[in-house]
Amino acid sequence: MKSKLERSRQSARECRARKKLRYQYLDDLILEREKANNVLRDELIKYQEWCHQLDQGTVPEGLPSLLQEIANEKRGL
Repeated sequence: MKSKLERSRQSARECRARKKLRYQYLDDLILEREKANNVLRDELIKYQEWCHQLDQGTVPEGLPSLLQEIANEKRGL
């Protein structure tokens, strides 16, 4: 009877450890995705600002180099 109880306790400890690892993995995944979302949000804001500057008739800083980079990538394909 004691061995069955001990096996049950060991199984419960292992289950809790697996659960803890699973939650840690999910937390890490969430943090990674939140960082990626923040990068994309910042990029979107930058492009929106560029559009406003273009609407006002000015060329945003960084736009010519971005266009050149895109042109070079197309030539490389």
